[in-house]
Amino acid sequence: MVVGVYHPEVSGAANQCRQLMNKLSEKFSFTVLTTTRDTDLPPRSQVDGVEVFRILLRKRSVGGYFKAILKFATIFFFQRKGLRIVHMHGFSYKSVFIMVLSKIFHKKVVIKMTSVGHDDPISCRKRGFTFNYFFTKADVYVGVNSKFAELYHKSELPLYRYIEIPNGVDIDRFRPVEAEERETLQNQLGLPTKMKLILFVGHFSREKCPDILLEAWKQYVAKSSPDTGIIFVGSTNPDYYEVDAELVIDIQKLADPYVDQRIFFIERTQAIENVYRAVDAFVLPSLREGLPNSLLEAMACGLPVIVSRLDGITDWIIQDGVDGLLFAPGSVEELGEAMIRMLRNSNLASELGTKARQKIIESFTIDRVARNYESLYGKLVS
Repeated sequence: MVVGVYHPEVSGAANQCRQLMNKLSEKFSFTVLTTTRDTDLPPRSQVDGVEVFRILLRKRSVGGYFKAILKFATIFFFQRKGLRIVHMHGFSYKSVFIMVLSKIFHKKVVIKMTSVGHDDPISCRKRGFTFNYFFTKADVYVGVNSKFAELYHKSELPLYRYIEIPNGVDIDRFRPVEAEERETLQNQLGLPTKMKLILFVGHFSREKCPDILLEAWKQYVAKSSPDTGIIFVGSTNPDYYEVDAELVIDIQKLADPYVDQRIFFIERTQAIENVYRAVDAFVLPSLREGLPNSLLEAMACGLPVIVSRLDGITDWIIQDGVDGLLFAPGSVEELGEAMIRMLRNSNLASELGTKARQKIIESFTIDRVARNYESLYGKLVS
């Protein structure tokens, strides 16, 4: 498994990778190759019984990346005999070298495309000849939504190499709770118990748009609904490549009058399910996504969700007004109106949440995803 970061660091790709390995651990043996900028994390460790190799990318320099490449090559060389499949969770410039090594040692390669506009076939074509050349050398391409299928069909890649397997969620871990358990969790997390809480989960980046949520809440909700608040869960550390330091400063200024009273920040948690259970609604205001884990988890917890309408991505999951509410990406006004509509209509919120969980159970469980990958891996090694 090749993934950008891995547990205890948090990302959607790492989350899916870890869940998948746990489900298939009795049928396949796994090794994880990942990177980190955290000097406190060991270069080699075990997580859930799986060997994890980490390459430190602390220095953003030619020399630093050259050292990283040598480490990648060394690890790959000594692990090569036990490897039959290289499964890349996303494709970036770091992935190019992994592809080279995979082809040298005749390994089957699976590329799971993670974000439309980043590692889909059309976007990769725009990133230069060399990048695209190695992207096209995979044996299988996994798309997580209908938009990836559309973009793949527009490329010149063979159709037989494409398969659609969405992300999945553990519906036992992510489940609804009754009011009493919610209040207990709120007390444990230091959150108010008499407030309707809206949740955002994600890095503080321009593409995740936490500022859109905060602005919409301040303009449309804060004064008219004084019993509401927001919880932001996500890293504000600029060492993470996705985090925008200027955006973090802007949000901190906007939130300052409300911090620890109506606005709460959680930098990192390994028990995110408890946060979902402690809130009343979930908002995903992103401009770009693949198949957001946070949305699937919120829906599995029976939360009413408000989501930016991304063609073939979020509108592929959410039926507007049935199992969630959609709004135009970047529209503060539409988001504000959607929050007011949901917060003022408890029956609507309850119905949306119930149908959201039902959809997850029907189409997006991790067990279903694992069965699909078990079949795929079996075909590749047969």
